[in-house]
Amino acid sequence: MVDFINEVEEELRKDEYNRLLKRYGPYIVAAIVAIVAGTGFLEYRKFAKDKAARATSASYVAASDKANEGEVDVALNEFLEIANKAPAGYAGLSLVRAATLKLEAGDRVEAVRLLDQAATTFETPRHSQLAQIKAAYILAGEGAYNDVLSRTGALTAKDAPYEFLARELSGFAALQSGDNAKAREQYGYLESIPGVPPTIKERAKQALSLMRTSAAMQPPAIDPEPTPKNDAAPTTTETNNDE
Repeated sequence: MVDFINEVEEELRKDEYNRLLKRYGPYIVAAIVAIVAGTGFLEYRKFAKDKAARATSASYVAASDKANEGEVDVALNEFLEIANKAPAGYAGLSLVRAATLKLEAGDRVEAVRLLDQAATTFETPRHSQLAQIKAAYILAGEGAYNDVLSRTGALTAKDAPYEFLARELSGFAALQSGDNAKAREQYGYLESIPGVPPTIKERAKQALSLMRTSAAMQPPAIDPEPTPKNDAAPTTTETNNDE
């Protein structure tokens, strides 16, 4: 009797399953197909992206090898070609390498332009600011201190990736342009706060020491001697000669 009841319940479950399958089966099949198709598309995109990344990496290495072998013009053109079609990371890195080749060739203006382009190409702030500070160092070497100060403003923000290097460079540019107050502010910050790399802290300390020595060696200002003031009216002496 128990077996008979179980068999009846099993048949009822099968009938209910078949009824639901007939009603919702097409939707279930469509959902499964969509999931499989979506997964396949994502896998294909990942495969295509990985393949493109490997090809770009190979092109970048080949261009680097040519630069190391002295084929500078060929390498430069290949780096620029990579920058035009590669993803942001490789594009920015290729622009930085192209800027390095231009700098080594003595074309500082073009090197700065390429670094500025790299800064806008990179997607990560750390890489973007690295390109910016490289350009600022080139300009400092050219004596364009006002340009350096305008470029390093945002780079000196607290916890910026290259905050301490940017502050040191800003202090140097300020000192060279005659803004001793700003130079003292930047160097004093680097000397006093924790977390600054020892080499940068030591250079800041030396810069402040030189500034104090230079100030001490300046001759004191001498006020001009006051002009004697004579309130009496000038007198005229008359000589009478008796004949």
